Amino acid sequence: MNNSDKNIKYGTKSEVGRRAEVFGIFKQNDAGVDANHDTAPVLSMSSLGKFGRFGNQLFQYAFLRICSEASDARVECPPWIGQSLFGHQDAPITQRLPPAIEIKPNQATLFDIVPELIPYLEHLADAPSIQVDATTMDTGIQNYDLYGFFQLHSRYFQPHQACFRRLFQPMEDLKAALEPGLERLRAQGKTIVGLHIRRGDYLIEPRAGFTLVVPTAWYCEWLESIWDELEDPVLFIASDDSENILADFEKFSPVTMKNLDVQLPDRLKDSDAEFYIDFFTLTQCDIVCTSNSIFSFIACMLNERAKKFSRPHWNFETKFIDFDPWNSEPLLWLGDTQPKFLKSFTDIASIVYTTQGLGAALKAIFIYKPKSQIKQLLTRLYLGYQAQKVAGLIKSLLYTLGWSRAWDK
Repeated sequence: MNNSDKNIKYGTKSEVGRRAEVFGIFKQNDAGVDANHDTAPVLSMSSLGKFGRFGNQLFQYAFLRICSEASDARVECPPWIGQSLFGHQDAPITQRLPPAIEIKPNQATLFDIVPELIPYLEHLADAPSIQVDATTMDTGIQNYDLYGFFQLHSRYFQPHQACFRRLFQPMEDLKAALEPGLERLRAQGKTIVGLHIRRGDYLIEPRAGFTLVVPTAWYCEWLESIWDELEDPVLFIASDDSENILADFEKFSPVTMKNLDVQLPDRLKDSDAEFYIDFFTLTQCDIVCTSNSIFSFIACMLNERAKKFSRPHWNFETKFIDFDPWNSEPLLWLGDTQPKFLKSFTDIASIVYTTQGLGAALKAIFIYKPKSQIKQLLTRLYLGYQAQKVAGLIKSLLYTLGWSRAWDK
């Protein structure tokens, strides 16, 4: 049975929380692994669907496919929501391959913050890992299992723009279901302005160096700065918190996906795929203003219609900045030239207070930050023990106490 024949349900857990799911990927038994697998070159990504949500998965799948084409390797991956949306029919995972770990020059990755993850994956695969980066899309790679987020500066994907966009076109029945809603939206005006407002997990993960929750008042100021210059504008809002923010945009008479009355194909009814209505609509807007989110950034990469793309950034004096989806960082990390994977106590207090107020800042400091730290520590201890038993536990504790070389090879 092809992966695409399975009933794939889209997960809606938090962006950061879902990362931990990958740690159990190889803990399953070997029922799905074929001991007599084909010896032809293979490139797999067994973590696809586990490292982050939809936008992250698109970057990961694009990296996988581009690398596989460069090396003439067969793609293998587990079932993921993109198969139902875009019709991909890649082979399922048939073998455990050595890990190929993403590295980023001058920027920490999850594998730096959780150093136990690499020895854990090497232990499970019973093979040493190698490192991969943006250049791997040109050089190719065979017979490895890719691990990472692959949220590369979009200039690295630009030479593959046609392939990238082709990978993420909705299946015919899905496109046919979406088009009437798009027509209803365009019938209301001539210039469709799309806003993506991310709340959800960004509110409860203040430590992450990319979580930026922008006040709705700032978005309204941005709209007011361009609204009168537009020809018959219509505001479309995509958000995971529509019920709580729509009233703030009342003067712009906002439209949401609920107003579009889109009926997804029956095969998607149990897949929690309604988010794709927002995503697809953002790819069709004339102007787009995003959150600091992969979801809306990649929608901009797929948007061939818009002439203006804007997003919030860490300079709270100017608040928003225009960007080129094909020549920008997908996420703006705090720290700019020296990106911070995790915010400091001071960062959290000042940023959340400025953007969300005193009450949210107190929650971030005394509830969300400690919970995140405890979860990270427990995850690291678990991985350390699984990788090297008691010795791994000791290394993890030493690393936590400040010995940064505890996990050096």
